[in-house]
Amino acid sequence: MRIAFSGTGNSGKTTLVKSFLYTWKNYTTPEKTYREVLEEENLPHSSKTTTKTQEKILNFMIEQVQEADKESNIIFDRCPLDNIAYSMWCNEKKVKGFTNSYVAKQIELMRESMRFLDIIFLCRFDESQVVEDDGFRDTDKEFIKEVDNIFQSLYLQYTQTPEADVFFPKGDSPCIIELPNKGQERIDLIAEYVTPDGNMYGDDSSIFSDIDELEKLVIQQKAAHDQEEKEKELYKRFGI
Repeated sequence: MRIAFSGTGNSGKTTLVKSFLYTWKNYTTPEKTYREVLEEENLPHSSKTTTKTQEKILNFMIEQVQEADKESNIIFDRCPLDNIAYSMWCNEKKVKGFTNSYVAKQIELMRESMRFLDIIFLCRFDESQVVEDDGFRDTDKEFIKEVDNIFQSLYLQYTQTPEADVFFPKGDSPCIIELPNKGQERIDLIAEYVTPDGNMYGDDSSIFSDIDELEKLVIQQKAAHDQEEKEKELYKRFGI
C-alpha cells in the first residue's frame, strides 16, 4: 500500500503521519522529505515559491512515488497533488512564471503519477487552531486558507464531477478521502479503510469489492455530510 497525506500547511499532516505509524507499525516513510530538498538548496517555498521550486518539488515527489516498493507499506507526507495546489494558487495570484500553460504541464505530470498511489487522505485546515511557527511553514493564515480552498475544489472535482477527468485519470487514480479535523477522529476514519494489518479493505473479508466501490462510498459519505450541514443550517435559521 502506498498512502499519502495531503493538504494545506498547518493542517496536521506531519502529526497524523506519526499517529499513523504508531497505529500501523508495518508502515515506513521515505528516508528523505521534500523539506530536506528545499533546505539543502535554500529554495523559497510556500507563498514565496517559484517555478524552479515547484518543478524541483514535483520531480522529487513523482520520483518518490514511482520508486516506492510495491511490496512495502509506505506513507507519504504530501504527494504531487499538493504541488499542483500550490502552483494553482500562484497562478491565481499572477506570480511570475505561473502561466496557464505552465500549470497545465505540471498537472499532466501529476496525473501520470496518480496511478502509483493507492489512497490520498486529505487533511483540511481547522481555522480554530493556533498556527504554529516551526521555522519552515508559512504562518499567514489567509494564505493557508486560500490553499485549503484549492484543495477543497480539487476534492469536489474528484467526488462530484469525475467525468471531467482533469486532475484524476478515471480508473487510474487513488481513492481520495477527506478527513475530519480532530486527531483521533482521523485515525478512526482511516481505520475504516485500512485493515489492522495495513491493507485496504477490498480483498478477502472486505467491506468493499474493489476501488470503484470505495470511491462510491466516499461520494456517498460526502453527499450525506453535505445534507447534514444543510439541515443544521435550516435548524439554525428557524431556531429549531
